[in-house]
Amino acid sequence: MIWFGEPPESIAGQTSGSIPDLPFLSVSMPLLLGEAAGGGELWQGTPGATELFDGIRYRRDETALFGVLTVDDRDSHLAADSQSVYERIFRLLDHVGYPHLWRTWNFLADIHGSDQGLERYRQFNIGRQAAYDAFSQPAASTAPAACALGMPQGGFRVGFLAGRKPPVLLENPRQTSAYHYPDTYGPRSPTFSRAALIPLENRHLLLISGTASIVGHESRHIGNVRAQTRETLTNISEIVAQANDRLPNNTSFLLAQLQLRVYVRRPEDADAVRRELRVCLGKKLNVCFVQADVCRQELLVEIEASGLSVRL
Repeated sequence: MIWFGEPPESIAGQTSGSIPDLPFLSVSMPLLLGEAAGGGELWQGTPGATELFDGIRYRRDETALFGVLTVDDRDSHLAADSQSVYERIFRLLDHVGYPHLWRTWNFLADIHGSDQGLERYRQFNIGRQAAYDAFSQPAASTAPAACALGMPQGGFRVGFLAGRKPPVLLENPRQTSAYHYPDTYGPRSPTFSRAALIPLENRHLLLISGTASIVGHESRHIGNVRAQTRETLTNISEIVAQANDRLPNNTSFLLAQLQLRVYVRRPEDADAVRRELRVCLGKKLNVCFVQADVCRQELLVEIEASGLSVRL
C-alpha cells in the first residue's frame, strides 16, 4: 500500500486493525481539493504473509510482488543510497524469482535541494542507473514505468511492483525516451519507460509513468498550468494508443476510465488542473490530487495512470 497524507494509526503504526501486516509506504504529501486527510493505493492479490528481505517489506502471490523500502538519508549521499536501494531490490527479485520490475514509485525529500554540489534528483538518477549497470540491466529493455516526486520530509521512499512475466515496455513517439535524454538533465539519464503493459490471465494491466508537459526532451508551456495539463493529457493519450495497438482486436484501454493520480506543485493550481481534466475526460473522474514537487522545477503538474483493459 502507498498512502498519501495522514495515515490511519492502526496501519501506520503496524499495531492493530483490518490490515496490520501490509507492506506500507507512508508519503508525506497532502491531498488536495477537499479530499480526505489521507488516502492510498492498495495492490491486492491472493492472501499471503508479509515477508522481509534486507530492509524490504513485501508480499507476493503467484503473479506479482509488491514491496516497499524507506531510507533515512539525512546524513548520507543520495546517489549511494539510491544505488543501494535498487541493488537490494534486484537481489530480492533474483532471490524469490520475480525478475521483472513493472513499476516503481520514488519519493524524495527536498528533491531540488543540493547534495554534494548537485541537485538531489540528479544524484538519485546517478545511483539508480549505477544499480542497473551493476546488475546488467539495460535501460532500454528493462527500465520499468516509474515516477520520482519530491516531498517536504521523509528521506527516500520507494514502492515497487514486479512479476514473473516480463512487461511490454512502451515509449511515446512524441517524447525522447528518458534514458536517452542529453546530459543537460544530469550526468546520468532517468531510468524508466513511459509505460508498462502486463498480460494477465484474462486482461491486460497498463501502468503509465508519471507524465508531464514534455515534448521531445524539452519542457513546454512554462508557467501555464492549464496548458501543461493539456500537453500532459496529449502525451498520456498517445501512450494509451501505443498500448491499444498491442491488444487483441476486441479489447482496449479507455483513457476516461483510467485511474489517475495528479501531482500538483502549487496547491492553488489544483482546481485549474481539475477543470482541464473534466474538459478532456468528462466529469466522472477517477482521480486523486496530491501536492508534490515534480522532478523538473519548471513543471507544475505530473499525472500517472493505471487501468485494466476492457472488452469492446
